Amino acid sequence: MDDPSIRACDRRAIAGALMVAALSLTLGLTLFASASEGAPSDRADLSITKTDSPDPVTVGAALNYSIQVTNAGPDTATGVVVTDVLPKGVTFVSATPSTGSCAVAANKRRVTCALGTVGASGPVVSPAPVYATSASITIQVLAPKKAGSISNRASVKGVEKDPKSGNNSATAATRVVAAPKAAPTPTCRGQRATLIGTAAADNLIGTAGRDVVVGRRGSDRILTFGGRDLICAGRGDDVVRSGSRADGVFAGPGADRLRGNGGADSLKGARGRDRIFGGRGPDLLAGGAGRDRCFGGPGADIFRSC
Repeated sequence: MDDPSIRACDRRAIAGALMVAALSLTLGLTLFASASEGAPSDRADLSITKTDSPDPVTVGAALNYSIQVTNAGPDTATGVVVTDVLPKGVTFVSATPSTGSCAVAANKRRVTCALGTVGASGPVVSPAPVYATSASITIQVLAPKKAGSISNRASVKGVEKDPKSGNNSATAATRVVAAPKAAPTPTCRGQRATLIGTAAADNLIGTAGRDVVVGRRGSDRILTFGGRDLICAGRGDDVVRSGSRADGVFAGPGADRLRGNGGADSLKGARGRDRIFGGRGPDLLAGGAGRDRCFGGPGADIFRSC
């Protein structure tokens, strides 16, 4: 005859065994799920592109590298890291990622950016988390101080197996050029100009101080005042009136009109058919190679080749 107390013990034992089995199954499934995330069987086709700007770049000027990382899938890429080895001679300024963070080595040559997770560009099955399918990095440097060519290479890798490793690196070549030389300052009779015309017809007005005026191609109107000025007319048909002190006025190739003022001026024609007018002072009126006409003023003027 069965003992009821024994049957109760059996039922409790069976229930306990079933509970242990259920817990073991749950734990096993949890461990399996954890191991499956980023598992070696996952695949993520990471690719990287790299551009430079400007190219060519002037020696010592700012140079930007733009890096783009994308994931063609089929799985999400985790632990994505970009490594960029900077060319010799450049000076590191900054590295800015769209996600994650960047660090530069002590030698300022190697930049490492941990971008984290990059989602696959294909469809993502819900409820899996959706991540951005691309990431970008901007690295700014100063170009070398010597002209030449430099090359910068960046590479990307993730935890998952990459089925196409050939697109995991990119290189940008940049031409470094010397700074353009500044155009020399025009001169008038060997002295650096303080007022310079253009190719157009200009009104060039001097100051109360000493001016050195150089006309250019246009038919200019040039007026100076009281500072022992030096004036060289340009190629156009210029009209020049000097200041109140002893000025030097020189015609250009055009048919110029030169007029002295109150000082002892020197007014000299050139190849064009110039008209030269003396002022109140004792002026020197000298014709040039053209058929110039000279007109004395109130002062005791001297005429040469007019």
